Amino acid sequence: MIPRPTSADPEFFRKLKVLVVDDSAEMRRLLAAPLESMGVEQVVEARDGLKGLDAFIEHKPDIIITDGAMQPMDGYEMTQRVRAAGAADGANPDVPILMISGHIERENVVHARDQGVTDYLPKPLSASVLYEAIVAAVSKPIHFVETPGYRGPSPKRHLAARGIDDTAR
Repeated sequence: MIPRPTSADPEFFRKLKVLVVDDSAEMRRLLAAPLESMGVEQVVEARDGLKGLDAFIEHKPDIIITDGAMQPMDGYEMTQRVRAAGAADGANPDVPILMISGHIERENVVHARDQGVTDYLPKPLSASVLYEAIVAAVSKPIHFVETPGYRGPSPKRHLAARGIDDTAR
């Protein structure tokens, strides 16, 4: 289970296991660097959603940070499969999933949310935004729902924090 942080608790980050999924080795390196500076000692990397799904089951991360657009499996499908996995081999299907993308159009954000993404972060991403997103993802309980064809955070949660007007949905 994810330890709950208290303000800037270095022990929290030291114990955190983070899975970073991105098809760009450079982007994986750029995400791992601030994680390590936060004190995260366990960073697992995968180059696409398929490898990310395998790493999710093998390493049982406390949080997943993924890109959206990858081949052969993108971050959206990987998220949907993680949420549908159930407690596969002890891996937590309710694990917080942060999606990082340069595609910040409303339809992309809504699609990510509909697949079960916990938070959608626009590129370029600063270390402080990443820090705040991690703390928020593990500190603030998110209501999970399960319906035929969907398992994940409540699709009705408010996206205004990311500048997305979801009232038209």
